[in-house]
Amino acid sequence: MVMKGKTRGADASMAKAALAKRKVKNDMKGKAAQREAETRKKGGYGKAVVSIWDAPKGGIENSPAYRKLLTRCELDKNGKPPPPEKRDGAPLKGGFPVNKYPPNVIVDGQRAFWLPDEYAQVMKNTGPGGVYHGWMNPKGTFIYHRHGYPQALESELGRKCSVMEGLNALKRTLRRTVMPDADKVFHRDCLSAAEKKCIAPASEFHFGVVSARRANNESGQFDIMVVEYHFKQVGIQPTWYVDADSLADYKKLGLNAKVGGKLTPARNMILDDAKAKKKVAVEVSDDIGKWVYYDCEKLDLRGEVDFKKANNALLGTKQHSVSPLAAAQWILAKMRASPDKPKLGGVYPTSNASMVLGSQEFGKHHFILGDFFVAEPSSACRFDLNMTLKEDYDYTCSHIKEHGSVMRCQRMFLQVKHATNEGGAVAARDSAGEKEKANIQILQTKWPGVFRANGKRKGVAGTEVVMNWNGYGKPTEKSQSACPKNSQAACPITKVHKLGLKKVQKVGAKIVAKRVTGKYSPDAVLHYTQKAALSEYINARCKKLHLKKVAVVIGMKYKGTEGVERSYTEGDLAYDVQAGRVEVKKGGK
Repeated sequence: MVMKGKTRGADASMAKAALAKRKVKNDMKGKAAQREAETRKKGGYGKAVVSIWDAPKGGIENSPAYRKLLTRCELDKNGKPPPPEKRDGAPLKGGFPVNKYPPNVIVDGQRAFWLPDEYAQVMKNTGPGGVYHGWMNPKGTFIYHRHGYPQALESELGRKCSVMEGLNALKRTLRRTVMPDADKVFHRDCLSAAEKKCIAPASEFHFGVVSARRANNESGQFDIMVVEYHFKQVGIQPTWYVDADSLADYKKLGLNAKVGGKLTPARNMILDDAKAKKKVAVEVSDDIGKWVYYDCEKLDLRGEVDFKKANNALLGTKQHSVSPLAAAQWILAKMRASPDKPKLGGVYPTSNASMVLGSQEFGKHHFILGDFFVAEPSSACRFDLNMTLKEDYDYTCSHIKEHGSVMRCQRMFLQVKHATNEGGAVAARDSAGEKEKANIQILQTKWPGVFRANGKRKGVAGTEVVMNWNGYGKPTEKSQSACPKNSQAACPITKVHKLGLKKVQKVGAKIVAKRVTGKYSPDAVLHYTQKAALSEYINARCKKLHLKKVAVVIGMKYKGTEGVERSYTEGDLAYDVQAGRVEVKKGGK
């Protein structure tokens, strides 16, 4: 775990310092809780209500409110908080002078995202010995409530506060998250000389944020503005692809928004818009709070039964918190410098970095998360319009099949919260998981052998999957078990499944196999319904299927996007049947 020379392992001294800092913070929280409990036990001020002018017994620094303050801001080497005027709770402009605050009021180390600039977020000690959070208005009046009372903050203002009130505080927070030279240092330290030559300027990217039904609620508005200002800090205004009903709400927030429709059409629109501009497409989720890279090579975690070693290593690993532009430039540079020349790159799909420190830094045949990915304009791969969820799994498989590989950067992570937020893809799910299961069925039909249920994930059974591209076209466990023990190497069933074939007929000494046709009989006849698809090449291929048998069309060549020749697959057939463009009839009827 100790860094040696130029290696990129974890630094033990750094990990030790991080653990010590964490211990100090936890001790502070414990002491704050203890002080409040002791003060309450002694009866506090000895009365139910105290004024902001009632100085605490023993001085403000011995009070529960001050002890809690220490847990809510960064302390200096002597364990002291920043001066009141430099704490996050202080007014950003104007406001009541902090040096004139009453003796029972302390400027907080945190700040509500909706609080107007001229107000301060503060704390006071209560009569029973507890701590109360409130706000100080520009006149020096302590305000106890945001709304719901005649003297509440919003009642005083005569309006409902929103995220737009606190934009200056948000910008300040993001400047601390991504320091001014962070992107430059990241590229300097984490790209080779050859890769640095592949860094594309900001003008070569088209950034599209997919969002829906989130601009009319407070939580959604906050997440949206966090993403927007991550981009604005580096001089970029992304395009927001939103649902038609919410377009006005997004524009009220000052966003460059356009109607993208539902999830998969919006995703394809970003790819098409980027291609039309001859730019690299970068698709972004609407609730990313942070882009983080851990500069650590593969660690030897063999024999470990828990994450203790990995977690300690993570504490000793240098982190780079960067802008979305720098993250996209870095991924693209890695892609273009790679001998495999992948057309799709992305990040690790969870935020738990400890899980992957024992793995290779890059994955070639791994799932690319839809929350943040980079796609070359030269790729014709698009999202399946029949899918409403799990669409990024299908898109990943399309890239691997078409281009041979993808590039998943397994040291770059996103800080997101879309599992619990309002609107977006979360609203497209149902409590029974039926929509998830329907989309998984499409995946398993189009990509046989690649997806299996993930039984380790919480939630409704059968709604999460594990992707393993190595299983594509290989025998399933069920087919293996059908062979006699110790004879699977010569088993006809195994051989057929490896070839992607299903039915076996013995003709003389030869084995003849018919192509897999899933639930459709090889002798069934296809009928083109003339139902039009959005893509003309799909209409053309469906016309070619008319009155042909299933066994004949599987493997048939057709022209895909940009005239690229492709083979018609089982997945294509299932796709066309489900869309209603093709009907399967028995006996040629």
